Amino acid sequence: MSKIIKFKIKDFLPEKDVVFKEFGIPEIDLVSEKIQHLYSEAIKVFRETSKPIVIYSEISEAEFQNIFKGEGNNSAETPVKQILSKADNLILFALTMGKEVSEKIDILFKENDFALGSMLDNIASLAADNAVRKLETLNTEKHRNHRNHQKGTKTLAYSPGYCGWHISGQKKLFEYLHPEKIGITLNDSFLMIPLKSVSGVLISGKREIHKFKNDFSFCSLCRTKSCLARM
Repeated sequence: MSKIIKFKIKDFLPEKDVVFKEFGIPEIDLVSEKIQHLYSEAIKVFRETSKPIVIYSEISEAEFQNIFKGEGNNSAETPVKQILSKADNLILFALTMGKEVSEKIDILFKENDFALGSMLDNIASLAADNAVRKLETLNTEKHRNHRNHQKGTKTLAYSPGYCGWHISGQKKLFEYLHPEKIGITLNDSFLMIPLKSVSGVLISGKREIHKFKNDFSFCSLCRTKSCLARM
């Protein structure tokens, strides 16, 4: 049975220095007063418009195998495929910052307020990522408690559209979890609406199961190589 939780915005607001680094500004001291004001305004708008919420459900390996198979478009070999058999716990999830913040970003761009629109867009994206990290941390702590505080336990999220899990995998994920209950839908390209949404599976197990060589065929197309930091 799926569960729904509303998040508190303060729990995953991105740090100011992280936001500025996304704009190529490595030091806060180098940020002009104008940009500082823009950041403050974007944070204010984000607090007023975002309504973060998550739906999740514990799932068996057999159930997830069917979901992961999706429309049959996955890469032949993927990290998830390797990790799955070693996992202790699987949780399917979908979260969103809500439609209002996405609509506000669209309005700002349409009004040619690109500066505030870009800042708000960046903050909303980082907040969504932080919300996923929050889920990972909460599930890691919960799993450690159930496993007598095993320090080697770790939970990481894996999402359709990344690491060989084809974006069309969203279809079966949505059929199982029904994120429309929290206002998330799919378009014909399997992109989520609102845009500031994330879905996937939380995989818990011994820390080492998440370590893999990033030499898959799709790894050369990845610009961030974020898996290295996660591992």
